[in-house]
Amino acid sequence: MALLIGSLGLTGCGLGGPPPVATPVDGASALVEEVIEVLDARAEAIKAGRLEDYLRGINTTDAGFTVSQKQYYANLQQLPLGRFGYTVPKSSTPSTEGDTTTLLVLVRLQLDGYDAVPVTTPARFSFVRNTEGMLVLSAAHDRAWERRHDVDLAPWDLYPIRAEEESGVLGIFDEASVDAADEILDAVRDGAGQVQATVPFDWNGHVVVYALSSVDVLASLDNLPGGDPDALDGVAFPVRAGADSTKVASTRFMIHPRMIRRDEPLRDRLVRHELTHVAMGPRDDNVPIWLSEGLAEFVSVQPVPAYERMISRDALEAAQAGMTELPRDDSFNGAESSQNYGIAWYACEYIAATFGQDTLWRVFDEMRRAGGTSEARQDDVLREVLGVDSSEVAEAAGKKIIATFG
Repeated sequence: MALLIGSLGLTGCGLGGPPPVATPVDGASALVEEVIEVLDARAEAIKAGRLEDYLRGINTTDAGFTVSQKQYYANLQQLPLGRFGYTVPKSSTPSTEGDTTTLLVLVRLQLDGYDAVPVTTPARFSFVRNTEGMLVLSAAHDRAWERRHDVDLAPWDLYPIRAEEESGVLGIFDEASVDAADEILDAVRDGAGQVQATVPFDWNGHVVVYALSSVDVLASLDNLPGGDPDALDGVAFPVRAGADSTKVASTRFMIHPRMIRRDEPLRDRLVRHELTHVAMGPRDDNVPIWLSEGLAEFVSVQPVPAYERMISRDALEAAQAGMTELPRDDSFNGAESSQNYGIAWYACEYIAATFGQDTLWRVFDEMRRAGGTSEARQDDVLREVLGVDSSEVAEAAGKKIIATFG
């Protein structure tokens, strides 16, 4: 069985911990081949739903490890697995300490119908020999190593999940949140249809949503807007094919625990906002944040009657004080984020009302053309498309906020 080479920039990735014991090359090669056989059998057992075969490949003398591995198996059985398997990169050198052998393994998992490509996650696996002399898995996680290497883990890697799927929506819940599954899935399914009807590009409406009772996964996200998970009601995030890959497997979104049972109109508006980011995917990566977030707000309120739409008091007060500039990228999600979202929304409302919705989306298209538009260059695009600059857009948005909300 040949070694499979990791292709996501993980060559040379160190395992950390004690240096490996010197092992003859032939011996190390034979050991790695044996590891691959164990991992292949493990992957097949997971895909086929054969728990007995799966347990045969782990160290069942460790009661705690056995419980966690049974839970991991149960988690994966709930997911629509497309591709799933393990590879050992050629750069992975086994290290041995006592009876335990540890090496770098790549876990590849693709959610069927949701991920464009498999997601590859590095892991530090350990193996021991059982009483029959067979090599078996004894550890599938090294939390310290994962933190040092900034490994992004999915909820099913961390604790028991409850997965529910309906009409192209995969919801990831836990025992404390699954009672809200029907409401969340309905809101996401309906919201996806409403977003599809508004955005001027194709999106299949398929999405993975995390609705968990803990903020742990939310807090672990890279580049979390504002850096404080409790300051966010929800967030859409790209799931990359690998740590150093430019490919995006999918864009998922997560709801803060406090929003899971929040009153329906507010929660559903949030869902549509995040779904707009999911639909955009990487399209809005390199446009000014006010435009990306303003469009998401604009789309989110389309099903809401005008007289029921709400804006933050902070945005209204900023408008009443007079506005001469649009929110800046570097402070958008800071202390004034509440007003910034409202201002961004009404900048888009002004453009749509004055120049038409098609022109609003044309601004978006022009801003993302040729690798995107920086704040320093946004006035060039606005003048070209609208004949006004960002200061004029901000001033007009402020007047429109006052006219609408007082």
